[in-house]
Amino acid sequence: MPETNGEYSVDGIVNDKNAMQQKPRLQKATMWSDERGNLKFVNIIVRRPMTIFFVILITCLFLSFILFYSLVKSGENPFGDTANQFDLKDIRSIQYDSLRLASLEVKADRRAVAVGDAASATKVQSEIGDVTYWTFQSEQPETGLYGTRSSIEAMKSALDLFIQAERYPDFCQLDYRQAKVSNSDPECIKPLTALNMYYSSDTWDSNAIQGYITEMKEYPDRMELLSGQVLCLRNTGTNVTCELEATAEELEWSKNLAIGMGSTINQWDGKSDLVENITEATEFSAYLLKVPALKGVIDFGFDSEFSPDNLVSIYSRAIVFWGAPLNLTTSDNSMEDASSKSLTVEELEEEAKEKKKNDDKALKDYILKDFLKEMDRLATDETNPEVNSYYFMIALILDVLLKIVVRDALLALISVSFVFFWLRINVGSWFLAGIGILEIFLSCPLAWFLFTIVCQVKYFAFLNVLSIFIVCAIGADDIFIFMDAYKQSRTRDANILVDLETRMSWVFRRTGTAMAITSATTCTAFLCTLITPIVNIRAFGIFAAFVILLDYILVMTLFCTAVVIYHNKFENQGCFKSCCCTKNGNPTEDARQALLQSGEAGVKGDRVTEFFKNKVAGFVNKSSSNRLILLTIFAAWTGFSIYNVTKLEPTKETEQLLDEDHPLQKSFSILGNQFPTADDDQGLEVHYVWGLEEIDRTGVNLLLDPKNYGKPQYVETFDYNKQCQTELLAVCEDLKTNTDYSELIKREDGVGSIKCFIEELGAFYVYETGGYNGEEVEYCAWVKSGSWKTEAWQVPPSEIATIVPKFLGEQSCIDESQSISALYSNEFGWDGKNVKYAAITAESNLLDPFSIKPESTTRGEYDQFAMIQNTLTDSNSAVSTACTGQVIMTDLSEIFIFMNNQTIYVRSAILSSFLGIGIAFGVLLLATCSFHIALFASVNIACVLVSVVGTMVLLGWSLGINESVLIGIIAGFSVDYVVHLAHAYKSAPPGDTDSRIRAAFGDMGISVLNGMITSVAASIPLFFCQLQFFSKFGTFLCMVIVFSWLFANFAFMSVLAQLKIPIRERKNKDDDDSIDDDVLGATIDGGKAIPGVKVAEEDGWSYERNPTLQDPVNVTHSMYETPTTTAMITKPSAPTNTQNMMGYNYDENDESGEISA
Repeated sequence: MPETNGEYSVDGIVNDKNAMQQKPRLQKATMWSDERGNLKFVNIIVRRPMTIFFVILITCLFLSFILFYSLVKSGENPFGDTANQFDLKDIRSIQYDSLRLASLEVKADRRAVAVGDAASATKVQSEIGDVTYWTFQSEQPETGLYGTRSSIEAMKSALDLFIQAERYPDFCQLDYRQAKVSNSDPECIKPLTALNMYYSSDTWDSNAIQGYITEMKEYPDRMELLSGQVLCLRNTGTNVTCELEATAEELEWSKNLAIGMGSTINQWDGKSDLVENITEATEFSAYLLKVPALKGVIDFGFDSEFSPDNLVSIYSRAIVFWGAPLNLTTSDNSMEDASSKSLTVEELEEEAKEKKKNDDKALKDYILKDFLKEMDRLATDETNPEVNSYYFMIALILDVLLKIVVRDALLALISVSFVFFWLRINVGSWFLAGIGILEIFLSCPLAWFLFTIVCQVKYFAFLNVLSIFIVCAIGADDIFIFMDAYKQSRTRDANILVDLETRMSWVFRRTGTAMAITSATTCTAFLCTLITPIVNIRAFGIFAAFVILLDYILVMTLFCTAVVIYHNKFENQGCFKSCCCTKNGNPTEDARQALLQSGEAGVKGDRVTEFFKNKVAGFVNKSSSNRLILLTIFAAWTGFSIYNVTKLEPTKETEQLLDEDHPLQKSFSILGNQFPTADDDQGLEVHYVWGLEEIDRTGVNLLLDPKNYGKPQYVETFDYNKQCQTELLAVCEDLKTNTDYSELIKREDGVGSIKCFIEELGAFYVYETGGYNGEEVEYCAWVKSGSWKTEAWQVPPSEIATIVPKFLGEQSCIDESQSISALYSNEFGWDGKNVKYAAITAESNLLDPFSIKPESTTRGEYDQFAMIQNTLTDSNSAVSTACTGQVIMTDLSEIFIFMNNQTIYVRSAILSSFLGIGIAFGVLLLATCSFHIALFASVNIACVLVSVVGTMVLLGWSLGINESVLIGIIAGFSVDYVVHLAHAYKSAPPGDTDSRIRAAFGDMGISVLNGMITSVAASIPLFFCQLQFFSKFGTFLCMVIVFSWLFANFAFMSVLAQLKIPIRERKNKDDDDSIDDDVLGATIDGGKAIPGVKVAEEDGWSYERNPTLQDPVNVTHSMYETPTTTAMITKPSAPTNTQNMMGYNYDENDESGEISA
């Protein structure tokens, strides 16, 4: 093709395909595009790709560095507190924080006042610092754990590992109460286990045991009487005759049996050899369970199926207690030193935290160094064929979870690796694959920077980690869309291949719009999580939206620039052996020439593109029967899924943290499901508090300040006077003895389990004022008996400041393993000067602080405790009158809060789903300006949602925390494929429905397929994660992607093909301009406009060979890159008489139709 001053001239006639190949005509430049219609931003990228690339990359890395530097500098855990997740306006969270923050504030004030006061100092190892929990499972269902000596010995070896260690006394919890009684040094508290009975051979009297068993067998109806006798003798001594409703003979029988059994039980210390007759010991244990006052001795060690009729216990458990604070202080004058420094409350709090941190580290190091290896050996299945042993310990559980997280992270790395290699296969370049995966990862720290530094959102949820997997799926999909458009530009139209600026502008426009629609829809769907009051879910939604937004920006900037570099440097590069060189030619020009030379046949796309364009589209378009079969299948599946959705229920059991086969999860499951509530099991503590107002939440926003939950408020008129103390004690006694609460409040020794510091404080005051005669009965027995109530036990307000510091330093008689200050840390609101509040605590019979019960179960218990609160708050209540103020009822284990959260999760999942679908409809309607496309796409998303939820039911999932969060993001996750196809369908060249479907599949079929393959394959490694949240997320991701792909390709497109609703084309703004009919639609013949010739239209330009011409006439103009003998006159851009169109002037009023160049 000869070149002359920038003009091209070719003799002869070209075919119809070539007739349209021309440079874009000039137009008026705008803010965004130049006179040729190319995007100015893209022009800059094409002209200076290396500069733009490194500017973007360095900016991203610099912002990431600022983020990580600020995180390191802060020295804090970047993740927000996983506790305290609740609706700030809910009454349960308000009352929870009212007591929680008041308790913290009071303790800090008390600690500041008590510095240097040895009387109130906590004794070394007097409190529980940690526990080691052993759980045992028998592999012999016929005999159980206590049926063979070898099984019992296997369990004992797990405990002996600690208690026989040389340094064990330096770390165990010490029994100061027994030491005070015996006037000796404190010893380690014995482990809590039924094995203490089996290892008491030195004091085991087989004849006596057989006698006890015989008596209990013969008189089963006297067990309640025996229990009452045990309680009476325990509190009053053996010389007292208990007043019980029974005959003299029954009283004598029960007293003798209670004394004898009590003497035997007191000798069970676990320090002797294994008893000879283990069957006898097991049978005796079973009958002890019939005596309420004695069953607490052994019930902790036997499972729920164990009874006199079934002496087989498949499961057992044991606890080893570790003490705190440890004796790690190097200076004996540390208290005096602290006092002399006059530390502030905040500084004292920091010192206390540092002390606890050091204690925890010392204990952990001791366990790791001396025991962990042997603990792991005992916990393996190969160690003992009869017994499976599992352990957990708070000090070690974080290390165990860290190992699990590392293992699961490696599985996640496999997912990311697959994404990278699949990118490499499809983009055909290591360079582009590397930049693609880099921009995916960069979107996370950049979103974090925007989230934390720019928007000042300080709460970073652990859920945000999921954004990595989300952006891997969506980011890879965006890259496929961009690269497929770039590849398809080779075969689309020579007009867009005139140069790289034009080509990249076309790619940028086509992909930018499609990805903008999907990104906007996904972002807004994630932002729907803002409707929930739960801060971690809100933070996740905001962060995920930022990640998707940043990924879109990076694809359209960094990756776009990388494609230009790839075009210039690598696309035509050939390698032979170790030598790589650039071939001659320009990839864009080469593609253009190939397209021109192909003629009407054109250049075929890749096989996958052609498959979707011809085979898949052909199947959908072929016949109505094909479409009806597909739609029937999808309709039937959707109906079945809707049916399953109706069976979805809230979880009815404790949610699993780990895979059910993991030893730690097995331990949790056994503890949660296989044991009855034992006397030594900790029930949920429900606090009734006087002296507190509801917390002040003014200015609280956990997203911006995660540590600010509000300020505790105190009742100014609260007065801990004698009358208030009297009424509080009356409440304690009513809660203990009122049979109306027997099913609600846990029973210990036949009475309600109530924490009542007033009892111990009153007894201590009587003791201090000389009202206790130590010769008659031991102090703790005297305290428990209530004999002190006959004295003046109420502490006068004037003496409280003197009595209380001494009282707090004592060891409790109610729970002899704890000090007074530790046991009543939340009940007694002493700040060192005044009693700010007072609380009574009831222990729940059904709920516990470690497991999550179904919402309905917890709510039933909560309502009953709330009824007690209403009774105590009543204006006629004597205690409210005496102590003044309302009663706050709460637990500090967040069980009641989580009960409300379960309702929130369900409500939020439903609202987020509907809102996400509504947003998708709105975005699609705006983007396509087609109501029926937006409607069908939204219905498609709804069908995906019910399909995923219905499959969850089929998999046996219930509606717990994980499921609720995942359901809430389905709409945001399922929009991509249907939106891409909908946009491609709407944007296809004008034509009928069949041609639009072929175009949509041809443009987006391969991109959507690659996105689906990437996401599904990346989700599969997550199936094997041990953390259940990630395992479920992998399954969820796979389900959403597969259903989204199937419904988008075959249901949505089949509906469009079946209904064939036409697309109304937008009118060109120039269409209003009037042009003479003789001129409009004419062809050019040697400079003359010949009217009346029908023309074809392709890619926006109409043309036709003039069939009347016998001799071709050359038409040459600088605006044409390919000469043609014919052209079409289109409507002008302005209604002037003399118009210019494609370089030709004509007079609208000239009847001759003269056209001049």
